[in-house]
Order: sequence, then structure tokens, then C-alpha cells
Amino acid sequence: MAGGLCRRNGLRRAFALALVCGLWGNGGEALAQGVGGAQGGPVDYPIPATAGQAYSPIGEGFETPAYPREDLKGPAPYVDERQPRFRAARPALETSNPFFRDTKLRLHSRTYWLGEDTFGLETPEALTTGGHLYYESGQLAGFLQLRAALYTTQPLYANEDAGSTWLLTPDGDQITVLGQANAKLKFSGQELTLGRQLVRTPYLNPFDVRMIPLTYEGAVLLPERRPQQPLDYIVSYLWSYKPVNSDEFIPLSEGLGVEQDDGVLITGIRRRTKSLNYGLINYWIKDTLNTAYGEFDYTLPFGGTNGAPGLRIGINDLDQRSVGADLIEGAPFETYQASARLIVSYRNFVLTGAHSWVGEDASVQDPFGFFPTYTSMIISSFERAGEKGYLTSLSYDFSGLGLNGLKFLVAWGKGVDAIDATTGAPLSDREELDLRLVFEPNSGPLVGFKAEVEYIDEHFNQAETPGNDLQQFRAIVNYKTPLL
Repeated sequence: MAGGLCRRNGLRRAFALALVCGLWGNGGEALAQGVGGAQGGPVDYPIPATAGQAYSPIGEGFETPAYPREDLKGPAPYVDERQPRFRAARPALETSNPFFRDTKLRLHSRTYWLGEDTFGLETPEALTTGGHLYYESGQLAGFLQLRAALYTTQPLYANEDAGSTWLLTPDGDQITVLGQANAKLKFSGQELTLGRQLVRTPYLNPFDVRMIPLTYEGAVLLPERRPQQPLDYIVSYLWSYKPVNSDEFIPLSEGLGVEQDDGVLITGIRRRTKSLNYGLINYWIKDTLNTAYGEFDYTLPFGGTNGAPGLRIGINDLDQRSVGADLIEGAPFETYQASARLIVSYRNFVLTGAHSWVGEDASVQDPFGFFPTYTSMIISSFERAGEKGYLTSLSYDFSGLGLNGLKFLVAWGKGVDAIDATTGAPLSDREELDLRLVFEPNSGPLVGFKAEVEYIDEHFNQAETPGNDLQQFRAIVNYKTPLL
């Protein structure tokens, strides 16, 4: 059972916990189930300054962006003031042909240090540098646009356990990969993107929290992007994806431990107004797994901007079950995770409280990006069978004090009453503390620069390991600049 658990979670935190599965038998298995569950929350999403800016999985809709954070719906948008200067400096491209005239070339550099103490078993550390180079053509005849992105992560320092950081391959080696290479076709008010691409949906998304995001191969049909678009939908088939620590694209079913080569069929619809987001989306993998997600998110319309009080409520539910030939391990099963939250904001302070609960038949699985439950933290998503999760967080935007771009967030969460879905035996309760400090100015000479430090402490009340805590420290520096 422990060996199967390691295989099933091989793309997740089980890299860091393989020793647990191998050495601690059934006692370690319960611990590994807790850590090797869902991917955690959307750490790369901007820290909100108001209740209206907080992350809503369905509110962000369905996208195939150039960058994971491009065209986010929650945060206040800003225009990169450098772009007009670069356009003025490229007269050779100022032709009448928009395919060449509107060409974009952008460089995004990233340097990342991560150190971890994994329950006293190992201490992975790595310092890496790299990023990606992005190309985007203009439109040919208003119909065709080409896009590509070359990603790389190179080790500056890596200890013997560095593969567990996810900054490099599991063996601690560099990665260089053409993560995006696609054609976007526009016709009859639709956009069809074919090839390697970023895909942003609630359950399946870029998971851009290391050096290289998750990217996908497939076809995605969306409505043509328009400002303040209230209705959104998606019809997509993705046949493979590239994990964050690999240069190889593998079938979606393989990410769930199934040898059969199958992708995921995605269908969804959502509606967004100034105060209300709601929608449904479904993910189906033949003979393996079906995951459905629904959300209702409402911002009370009495304020919430320019320091005025804001109030926001939301409920969501994720239903997951084996389907068809039930090839996934543990099948047949069906489970769910539901959550609710309340967000209050005032004068750049944002306070969030959330509660979630999981069905007792099985844990929720999610190797394809951030987990959409409201209690998701940087590591924990409180997704184990029977688990009840609690989260509270407080953030502050220092722009009101004249410190443009400086934000801080502290979050604490706890998961209780989790069980082993096979035996019914109780699993250890766990807690997590997250600290985030971000500096990302949206004007002035430092536009395009982002620096972030994070500290995470995940604590298990009972663990048959040398230590009860997984402690992690991250420091990330990004700089994004247009070249053309």
C-alpha cells in the first residue's frame, strides 16, 4: 500500500516524502497521505487590498494566457508604461502588416531559493536561476496568431536532496523546455488555441510556484476576449501536460497513476457581474476520474474600494468520482470537498475566514494545479477523507502608507478528523502557518520587478518521524521586461 501511495503521488510532495513511504510502513503512510494530497492554494495570485480583489477560482474564468497572471479579474489592472517606449524604438517593425507590426518578445527572469526541513528526514536546498523567453506574433488576416515560450531553470547551488524542491528535476538536474508553442485561431466570435499552452481554470491551471509552470498540450475553445465580458465558457480536450519539474509531456491520466494514455475533456460555463461570480466546470478522464466544480461568490455592493468597508461571501463544491473501467487506484469511489468563506476588508486590511469538509469515502486528488477550495494554503488543502479544514488569514497593502507594491499576508489553518479511507483509522490532525511578504510596484522605475519571501510551517500533531514539522523558506525575485 505504501509503495502504491508513493507512485500515485509521485508528481506531488511525495518527492520530498519518498523516504517516509519506504521506512515508516503504515504509520508513515498516514503522514504521507496528508502531505501528498492536493497542490495547495494559489500562491502566485496577488495579495488583495480589498475583498473584491480576493481570488475566486470561478471568477477568474477560463483562459489560455501568455503568463499565468495575465488579465486577472480580481486585482486592479495597470498598464505597463514601458511598452510604448519599446514600440517607438523598433521602426523596422512598423509596417502595414499587423503580423509583424504587432509582434511581441518578452523576457521574464526568475531567481529562486528554497530550503526545507522535511520532518527531520531530509533538508533539500536549491538556488536556481532562469525564467522564460516569450514570443507572440500579431494577427494574420485577423485570424491567426502564433505564440511560443522557452523555459529554463539552471542550478546555482543544489544539495543532494535538491530534487525534492521541485525547482529542478527529481535528480536535481536543469530543465530547458519549449513549454508553449501554439496557434490561436479567431473565427465567428470564438478563439481556438491548438498546441502547447498555459490553461487557467479552477481545478486545472499553471501552478506557477516554482521555476517553470505546468503547461498543457491540447485544444481549447473559448469565446473571443472582450472587456467586461459577463458570460464565459470553455470546451477543451487536453491530451498531455508537463509537470513543473520535468521537460517531458505525459498523458493526463498518468498524472493520476493510470498507465492508459488518456487526456481530459473540459466543459464549463460561468457568469460574472460587478458583484457576482457563479459557474460550473467539469473535467472527465476516460475510465479514470470525473471532477466537477461549482462556485457561487458574491461581493456586497456597499463599498470595498478606496479604503471603504467591503464584505464578500462564497460557497463552492468539488465532486470527484472514478468512472468507466475504474482504472484509478482505490476505485470505485466518490467523494467531495465543499467550502465556504467570509471576507471583510477595510483600509487595505483584508480578513478572511473559511471552513471546508471532505467526504469519508476517499481523499480528493489534484495533480494538475492549485486546489480551488477556500481553505487551501501554500502546502495544505485539507483534502484527506473526512477532513474538516479551518482557515483564517489577514493581509495588508502598504500603498496607503506610500509604500507602493508592498504587501504582507499571514494565514493559519487546521485540518481535523481525517481518516484512512480504506481502514477508517484516524489520521493525525495538522496545522499550517504561512507568512508572505511581497514587493511588486505597478508604477515607477521598478515596474516589472517582483520580490517575495515566504515561510511555511506545516505541523502534524502525531507523526512516526524524527520531527513533526515540515518547514520551508522561499525567496523569489522576478523581472519581466518587453524586448519588442
